[in-house]
Amino acid sequence: MQKKSKREGVNPIKWLMTPPLSLKESEKQKSILLNYLHLILLVFLLSALTLVVIINPPESPRRTEYLILITILTVFIGLAFQLNRSGHYLPSAVVTVFSAIAGPWGSILLDPLILKGDFVPLTYVTVSVLLSSILLTPLTTIILAACQSVGLFLVAKFSPGNSALDWPSFLAFIFITFILNIVANFINRKDMEQIDRQHQLLKISEADFREASVRDPLTGLFNRRYLEETLKREIKRAEREAYSLGIIMIDIDHFKQVNDTHGHAAGDAFLKEFGKMLKDQIRQYDVVCRYGGEEFVLMMPGISLDFAIKRAESLLDKTKALRILYNENVLESVTISLGVAVFPEHGSTGEEVLRSADEALYLAKKAGRNRAWIFKENDPLDLVKDTSPA
Repeated sequence: MQKKSKREGVNPIKWLMTPPLSLKESEKQKSILLNYLHLILLVFLLSALTLVVIINPPESPRRTEYLILITILTVFIGLAFQLNRSGHYLPSAVVTVFSAIAGPWGSILLDPLILKGDFVPLTYVTVSVLLSSILLTPLTTIILAACQSVGLFLVAKFSPGNSALDWPSFLAFIFITFILNIVANFINRKDMEQIDRQHQLLKISEADFREASVRDPLTGLFNRRYLEETLKREIKRAEREAYSLGIIMIDIDHFKQVNDTHGHAAGDAFLKEFGKMLKDQIRQYDVVCRYGGEEFVLMMPGISLDFAIKRAESLLDKTKALRILYNENVLESVTISLGVAVFPEHGSTGEEVLRSADEALYLAKKAGRNRAWIFKENDPLDLVKDTSPA
């Protein structure tokens, strides 16, 4: 069977107008606008070329001159289009505006009838200022408008057919058009800047929302949702790269007594400090989460069972040494119970490893708390191993 082309069924105009993916979002919008302007200008030039051929007889020098000028302008617009398509917006915009400048002034140089009173081609000087107001900065537009005005003033002063044309009215029209284009440039720039700011704020808001959705608001640790998402990804990586992954499930012993004795505010203060201690104990690639209530989970990619046991023992010691001040009072020493499980020894999926660690934690609490136990499969007489200090 013959393979279908990747572009089969794709609108060719839409494909041509699509900017490079490497551009920022705000740059993409400007690039798309410039592409459509190029398309409009090319249609205009081709129409002008057709009119020149129809209106002027074949032996007319004017026909030849305008054919050459329009052909050159078409090449420049084509070059500008290619520059924009390849991600070079500013050079493309400059070439586009330059082409709009070259059109009417090229007509003046090539066509002697313009200086004798055929002023229509001169009206196209407004196109370059209009394009500049859309594509370039306000300062560039002001400078271009000033240069065009001086040029038109010199033409009016030295043109041999200046008596045949109401130059003051014509120059006033051009001047007003320039002013309107400059004002439009300022308004357009302000609108674009506001859109960019709103887009950036939206991106920041999305990032903040994403961060808030995976963080526990009290401790600042990752939450259960983030753990479940990350554990699936890390298990696949561990399978692919053939390394182990350790899980330690942690429960604060008798945490209800802290709330009952000192109040929930004191319990929150303890959870914050305990979460901070856990953060300080992890490696760069470890993940610590508040699993729910007073339960926490530590995920450690690339560590063996022996190392996971040592980490559990270290957490026992660190928690015993933890002293928390609340309202200038030191909360009593709090202990923890831990369940240890490792992929792939204790489960082939993230859910199985978590369940193994949870079962080990349950038995550690049942055995008297303040200890770390290891899950052992298919051994009802010695299901777990006590690793707490003697």
